[in-house]
Amino acid sequence: MLDWTWRDLYKAASVELDPTIRRIRVKVAADAIKARASDAGIPSEERRELGNALAILRRLKPELREPQTH
Repeated sequence: MLDWTWRDLYKAASVELDPTIRRIRVKVAADAIKARASDAGIPSEERRELGNALAILRRLKPELREPQTH
């Protein structure tokens, strides 16, 4: 099995053109990003990258958007 990093999964999701496959790739990438973000010892630069990547994925798949509170 290949050892995919969150960056690999994010890149694959961001360039996928097939909407059905993109939905799956975005979910897998978002899960990987959230798992990596849960590691308290990651550098602050990578933490910013994670946040940026997740924000872009949310634009690709609306179901990942945070609920809006008013």
